[in-house]
Amino acid sequence: MANLATFDRNARSREARIRALLDDLVQAHIEARPLTKMALAVWYQKSPSSETQFLLELIVADGFDFKGFHDDRLSLLWKSGSEGQPYANVKVTSVDYFLDLLAGHPAEAAQYHEGTLEVLYFNKDLLSKDPSYSTLLDLFHIVTDPGGLMKGWYVTEDEFEKSSTVQALLSRRGSARPELGIVKVWESPDLEHCRGILHVEIQGKWLPLSPQGVRAYTYYADAQSGRRAYFIFEGGALYEVLRFEVKTAPEYASRFGLLEQAPDDRYPEVYLRSVRPPARPAA
Repeated sequence: MANLATFDRNARSREARIRALLDDLVQAHIEARPLTKMALAVWYQKSPSSETQFLLELIVADGFDFKGFHDDRLSLLWKSGSEGQPYANVKVTSVDYFLDLLAGHPAEAAQYHEGTLEVLYFNKDLLSKDPSYSTLLDLFHIVTDPGGLMKGWYVTEDEFEKSSTVQALLSRRGSARPELGIVKVWESPDLEHCRGILHVEIQGKWLPLSPQGVRAYTYYADAQSGRRAYFIFEGGALYEVLRFEVKTAPEYASRFGLLEQAPDDRYPEVYLRSVRPPARPAA
Protein backbone atom coordinates (compact mmCIF):
# COMPACT_ATOMS: atom_id res chain seq x y z
CA MET A 1 0.00 0.00 0.00
CA ALA A 2 2.88 2.36 0.75
CA ASN A 3 4.27 1.82 -2.77
CA LEU A 4 0.85 2.55 -4.28
CA ALA A 5 0.55 5.72 -2.22
CA THR A 6 4.01 6.84 -3.32
CA PHE A 7 3.16 6.13 -6.96
CA ASP A 8 -0.05 8.13 -6.68
CA ARG A 9 1.75 11.10 -5.14
CA ASN A 10 4.42 11.00 -7.85
CA ALA A 11 1.79 10.82 -10.59
CA ARG A 12 -0.14 13.77 -9.17
CA SER A 13 3.07 15.74 -8.78
CA ARG A 14 4.04 15.14 -12.41
CA GLU A 15 0.56 16.09 -13.62
CA ALA A 16 0.71 19.33 -11.64
CA ARG A 17 4.15 20.09 -13.08
CA ILE A 18 3.04 19.43 -16.68
CA ARG A 19 -0.08 21.56 -16.15
CA ALA A 20 2.03 24.44 -14.84
CA LEU A 21 4.39 24.20 -17.83
CA LEU A 22 1.47 24.19 -20.27
CA ASP A 23 -0.12 27.14 -18.45
CA ASP A 24 3.13 29.08 -18.89
CA LEU A 25 3.18 28.27 -22.59
CA VAL A 26 -0.43 29.36 -23.10
CA GLN A 27 0.20 32.63 -21.25
CA ALA A 28 3.28 33.27 -23.37
CA HIS A 29 1.26 32.74 -26.54
CA ILE A 30 -1.46 35.12 -25.32
CA GLU A 31 1.14 37.84 -24.74
CA ALA A 32 3.06 37.16 -27.97
CA ARG A 33 0.09 37.51 -30.35
CA PRO A 34 -1.15 41.11 -30.12
CA LEU A 35 -3.25 40.82 -33.31
CA THR A 36 -5.28 37.85 -32.08
CA LYS A 37 -7.20 36.89 -28.97
CA MET A 38 -7.00 33.49 -27.34
CA ALA A 39 -10.47 32.02 -26.89
CA LEU A 40 -9.67 28.50 -25.69
CA ALA A 41 -6.68 26.34 -24.81
CA VAL A 42 -7.23 22.61 -24.32
CA TRP A 43 -4.86 19.93 -23.08
CA TYR A 44 -6.24 17.04 -25.14
CA GLN A 45 -5.27 13.37 -25.33
CA LYS A 46 -4.11 14.09 -21.81
CA SER A 47 -1.35 11.76 -20.63
CA PRO A 48 0.95 13.42 -18.05
CA SER A 49 3.36 10.47 -18.05
CA SER A 50 4.10 10.83 -21.77
CA GLU A 51 7.11 12.74 -23.12
CA THR A 52 4.77 14.59 -25.53
CA GLN A 53 1.68 16.58 -24.60
CA PHE A 54 -1.00 17.86 -26.97
CA LEU A 55 -2.31 21.40 -26.88
CA LEU A 56 -5.14 22.92 -28.94
CA GLU A 57 -5.38 26.72 -29.10
CA LEU A 58 -8.44 28.39 -30.62
CA ILE A 59 -8.11 32.06 -31.42
CA VAL A 60 -10.25 34.90 -32.68
CA ALA A 61 -8.33 36.64 -35.45
CA ASP A 62 -10.25 39.52 -37.00
CA GLY A 63 -8.99 40.19 -40.50
CA PHE A 64 -7.29 36.79 -40.81
CA ASP A 65 -8.85 33.93 -42.76
CA PHE A 66 -7.71 30.69 -41.12
CA LYS A 67 -7.85 27.55 -43.23
CA GLY A 68 -6.49 24.59 -41.32
CA PHE A 69 -4.12 24.37 -38.37
CA HIS A 70 -0.76 25.92 -37.63
CA ASP A 71 1.41 23.19 -36.05
CA ASP A 72 4.37 23.61 -33.74
CA ARG A 73 6.44 21.36 -31.49
CA LEU A 74 8.03 23.01 -28.50
CA SER A 75 9.96 21.98 -25.44
CA LEU A 76 8.02 22.78 -22.29
CA LEU A 77 11.35 23.66 -20.68
CA TRP A 78 11.70 26.75 -22.92
CA LYS A 79 11.30 29.16 -20.02
CA SER A 80 14.47 27.89 -18.36
CA GLY A 81 16.38 28.05 -21.64
CA SER A 82 16.60 24.25 -21.84
CA GLU A 83 15.54 21.85 -24.57
CA GLY A 84 14.24 18.33 -24.33
CA GLN A 85 11.24 16.50 -23.00
CA PRO A 86 8.50 17.03 -22.12
CA TYR A 87 7.40 18.47 -25.44
CA ALA A 88 4.15 20.05 -26.53
CA ASN A 89 2.60 19.46 -29.94
CA VAL A 90 0.62 22.67 -30.40
CA LYS A 91 -2.17 23.07 -32.93
CA VAL A 92 -3.52 26.58 -33.48
CA THR A 93 -6.56 27.60 -35.50
CA SER A 94 -9.44 30.04 -35.39
CA VAL A 95 -12.71 29.43 -33.59
CA ASP A 96 -14.54 29.81 -36.92
CA TYR A 97 -12.43 27.17 -38.65
CA PHE A 98 -12.82 24.76 -35.74
CA LEU A 99 -16.61 25.19 -35.78
CA ASP A 100 -16.58 24.51 -39.53
CA LEU A 101 -14.53 21.37 -38.86
CA LEU A 102 -17.05 20.23 -36.25
CA ALA A 103 -19.91 20.67 -38.69
CA GLY A 104 -18.27 19.28 -41.81
CA HIS A 105 -15.81 16.69 -40.47
CA PRO A 106 -16.96 15.64 -36.99
CA ALA A 107 -14.77 12.51 -36.94
CA GLU A 108 -11.64 14.60 -37.47
CA ALA A 109 -12.70 17.12 -34.82
CA ALA A 110 -13.50 14.38 -32.28
CA GLN A 111 -9.84 13.86 -31.36
CA TYR A 112 -9.79 17.33 -29.78
CA HIS A 113 -12.93 17.13 -27.63
CA GLU A 114 -13.36 13.43 -26.83
CA GLY A 115 -11.37 11.33 -24.42
CA THR A 116 -9.31 12.68 -21.53
CA LEU A 117 -8.79 16.42 -21.68
CA GLU A 118 -8.51 19.54 -19.55
CA VAL A 119 -9.40 23.11 -20.43
CA LEU A 120 -6.41 25.22 -19.40
CA TYR A 121 -7.76 28.60 -20.47
CA PHE A 122 -10.93 30.12 -21.90
CA ASN A 123 -12.12 33.64 -22.55
CA LYS A 124 -15.74 33.73 -21.43
CA ASP A 125 -16.42 37.08 -23.09
CA LEU A 126 -15.21 35.91 -26.50
CA LEU A 127 -17.04 32.60 -26.32
CA SER A 128 -20.28 34.28 -25.23
CA LYS A 129 -20.36 36.99 -27.89
CA ASP A 130 -21.83 34.70 -30.57
CA PRO A 131 -24.30 31.80 -30.11
CA SER A 132 -22.19 29.56 -32.33
CA TYR A 133 -19.09 30.28 -30.24
CA SER A 134 -20.90 29.51 -27.00
CA THR A 135 -21.48 25.93 -28.18
CA LEU A 136 -17.81 25.35 -27.35
CA LEU A 137 -18.62 25.84 -23.66
CA ASP A 138 -20.86 22.76 -23.83
CA LEU A 139 -18.59 20.83 -26.19
CA PHE A 140 -15.64 21.07 -23.81
CA HIS A 141 -17.80 20.75 -20.67
CA ILE A 142 -16.82 24.19 -19.38
CA VAL A 143 -18.81 25.04 -16.26
CA THR A 144 -18.44 28.67 -15.21
CA ASP A 145 -20.92 28.98 -12.32
CA PRO A 146 -21.66 26.64 -9.42
CA GLY A 147 -25.32 25.76 -9.03
CA GLY A 148 -27.39 28.37 -7.23
CA LEU A 149 -24.75 31.10 -7.49
CA MET A 150 -26.11 34.60 -6.76
CA LYS A 151 -24.06 37.39 -8.39
CA GLY A 152 -24.05 40.94 -7.17
CA TRP A 153 -22.31 44.06 -5.91
CA TYR A 154 -21.25 45.77 -2.70
CA VAL A 155 -23.37 48.68 -1.43
CA THR A 156 -21.72 51.03 1.04
CA GLU A 157 -23.47 52.40 4.11
CA ASP A 158 -23.59 55.90 2.59
CA GLU A 159 -25.05 54.69 -0.70
CA PHE A 160 -27.67 52.63 1.11
CA GLU A 161 -28.76 55.61 3.19
CA LYS A 162 -29.09 57.83 0.11
CA SER A 163 -31.08 55.35 -1.99
CA SER A 164 -34.86 55.18 -2.07
CA THR A 165 -35.46 51.92 -3.98
CA VAL A 166 -33.79 48.69 -4.95
CA GLN A 167 -34.10 49.73 -8.59
CA ALA A 168 -32.14 52.89 -7.82
CA LEU A 169 -29.32 50.79 -6.41
CA LEU A 170 -29.39 48.44 -9.41
CA SER A 171 -29.53 51.24 -11.95
CA ARG A 172 -26.28 52.68 -10.63
CA ARG A 173 -24.55 49.43 -11.54
CA GLY A 174 -25.74 49.70 -15.15
CA SER A 175 -23.91 47.13 -17.24
CA ALA A 176 -21.10 46.68 -14.69
CA ARG A 177 -20.01 43.09 -14.18
CA PRO A 178 -20.97 41.53 -10.84
CA GLU A 179 -18.09 41.84 -8.39
CA LEU A 180 -19.04 39.16 -5.88
CA GLY A 181 -21.13 36.02 -5.56
CA ILE A 182 -22.50 33.70 -2.92
CA VAL A 183 -23.73 30.13 -2.87
CA LYS A 184 -26.26 29.77 -0.07
CA VAL A 185 -25.58 27.02 2.44
CA TRP A 186 -28.50 27.85 4.76
CA GLU A 187 -31.64 29.99 4.72
CA SER A 188 -34.23 30.65 7.43
CA PRO A 189 -37.83 29.49 6.83
CA ASP A 190 -39.02 33.12 6.62
CA LEU A 191 -36.25 33.87 4.04
CA GLU A 192 -35.04 36.78 6.14
CA HIS A 193 -31.64 35.35 7.06
CA CYS A 194 -29.15 33.25 5.12
CA ARG A 195 -25.50 32.19 5.03
CA GLY A 196 -23.41 31.85 1.91
CA ILE A 197 -19.97 30.91 0.62
CA LEU A 198 -18.32 33.96 -0.90
CA HIS A 199 -17.18 33.71 -4.53
CA VAL A 200 -15.23 35.83 -6.99
CA GLU A 201 -14.83 35.50 -10.78
CA ILE A 202 -11.35 34.38 -11.81
CA GLN A 203 -10.57 33.89 -15.51
CA GLY A 204 -14.23 33.37 -16.32
CA LYS A 205 -15.02 30.94 -13.49
CA TRP A 206 -16.71 31.74 -10.19
CA LEU A 207 -14.53 30.25 -7.47
CA PRO A 208 -14.79 30.35 -3.66
CA LEU A 209 -12.73 32.99 -1.90
CA SER A 210 -10.09 31.92 0.57
CA PRO A 211 -10.10 33.12 4.20
CA GLN A 212 -7.06 35.25 3.32
CA GLY A 213 -8.46 36.50 0.02
CA VAL A 214 -11.67 37.94 1.49
CA ARG A 215 -9.62 40.32 3.65
CA ALA A 216 -8.58 42.27 0.55
CA TYR A 217 -12.12 43.47 -0.16
CA THR A 218 -13.56 46.78 1.00
CA TYR A 219 -16.82 45.23 2.18
CA TYR A 220 -14.89 43.00 4.58
CA ALA A 221 -12.82 45.87 5.97
CA ASP A 222 -15.91 48.08 6.34
CA ALA A 223 -17.92 45.39 8.14
CA GLN A 224 -14.99 44.54 10.42
CA SER A 225 -14.57 48.20 11.34
CA GLY A 226 -18.22 48.53 12.40
CA ARG A 227 -19.59 50.22 9.30
CA ARG A 228 -22.72 48.74 7.78
CA ALA A 229 -22.22 46.85 4.54
CA TYR A 230 -24.78 45.55 2.06
CA PHE A 231 -24.90 43.22 -0.93
CA ILE A 232 -27.36 43.65 -3.79
CA PHE A 233 -27.81 40.78 -6.24
CA GLU A 234 -29.05 40.47 -9.79
CA GLY A 235 -32.83 40.49 -9.65
CA GLY A 236 -32.92 42.91 -6.72
CA ALA A 237 -32.36 40.84 -3.57
CA LEU A 238 -30.76 43.16 -1.01
CA TYR A 239 -29.04 42.00 2.19
CA GLU A 240 -27.17 43.55 5.08
CA VAL A 241 -23.88 41.90 6.00
CA LEU A 242 -24.04 40.77 9.62
CA ARG A 243 -20.68 39.07 10.00
CA PHE A 244 -18.09 36.78 8.43
CA GLU A 245 -17.03 33.40 9.75
CA VAL A 246 -14.44 30.94 8.46
CA LYS A 247 -15.77 27.39 8.47
CA THR A 248 -13.92 24.11 7.91
CA ALA A 249 -16.25 21.98 5.79
CA PRO A 250 -14.77 19.17 3.66
CA GLU A 251 -18.26 18.34 2.36
CA TYR A 252 -18.98 21.79 0.91
CA ALA A 253 -17.30 21.27 -2.48
CA SER A 254 -19.37 18.21 -3.44
CA ARG A 255 -22.53 19.16 -1.54
CA PHE A 256 -22.89 22.58 -3.17
CA GLY A 257 -21.19 21.86 -6.50
CA LEU A 258 -18.30 24.27 -5.98
CA LEU A 259 -15.97 24.49 -8.98
CA GLU A 260 -12.88 24.38 -6.77
CA GLN A 261 -12.26 22.77 -3.40
CA ALA A 262 -10.30 24.81 -0.88
CA PRO A 263 -6.94 23.09 -0.22
CA ASP A 264 -7.58 23.13 3.53
CA ASP A 265 -11.40 22.87 3.25
CA ARG A 266 -11.76 26.28 4.92
CA TYR A 267 -14.30 28.72 3.45
CA PRO A 268 -15.30 32.25 4.46
CA GLU A 269 -19.07 32.36 5.02
CA VAL A 270 -21.06 35.56 5.13
CA TYR A 271 -24.15 35.94 7.34
CA LEU A 272 -26.83 38.09 5.68
CA ARG A 273 -30.17 39.66 6.61
CA SER A 274 -32.72 40.71 4.00
CA VAL A 275 -33.47 44.47 4.04
CA ARG A 276 -35.05 47.29 2.04
CA PRO A 277 -33.39 50.66 1.48
CA PRO A 278 -34.90 53.52 3.49
CA ALA A 279 -37.07 55.97 1.55
CA ARG A 280 -35.47 59.39 1.45
CA PRO A 281 -37.52 62.08 3.15
CA ALA A 282 -39.40 64.43 0.86
CA ALA A 283 -37.58 67.68 0.13
